[in-house]
Amino acid sequence: MNIVLIGFRGTGKSTVGKILSEQTGLKFISTDDEIERANGKISEIVRANGWGYFRELESRAIEYIVREEIDNAVIATGGGAVMNSKNVQNLKKNGKFFLLIADKERIISRIRDSDRPSLTSECIENEAWKILNERLPTYLSTADYIIDTTNLTPKETAEKIKEIMKKLSAKNDS
Repeated sequence: MNIVLIGFRGTGKSTVGKILSEQTGLKFISTDDEIERANGKISEIVRANGWGYFRELESRAIEYIVREEIDNAVIATGGGAVMNSKNVQNLKKNGKFFLLIADKERIISRIRDSDRPSLTSECIENEAWKILNERLPTYLSTADYIIDTTNLTPKETAEKIKEIMKKLSAKNDS
């Protein structure tokens, strides 16, 4: 069973995923890292080809994970990955979805100085509000579990996920 981390940028998916991987020995896969390894920096991909092309690359990375039958991994998805229902179907075949959320101010403070390309042409505050509102219903309907990372360290978030997975494992064993 894979642990699939979903949520808006800046909620801690990659950071928490790496910690979970280190603590559990599970393989860590970041769809963004896989895309960059094969195609170059995301900011350059988006600048040259647009978000639509990036989303195609993201779907291909997810299809690869499914095709390779990767199991017992921590998978950090891009913030928009779950907006494509096929990506959700593919990852749900063998994964539990953990939605990482945080309040808007915390998200903005986490992403303000990053080199992540803008999702819209608006300022970061307006963009975060707009995109979060668009995506939140899909995030909520897709998630198996929701963890608010606003006041948690990445290690505390990883611990919460491990506790849930331990309970799931015990439940499945009985």
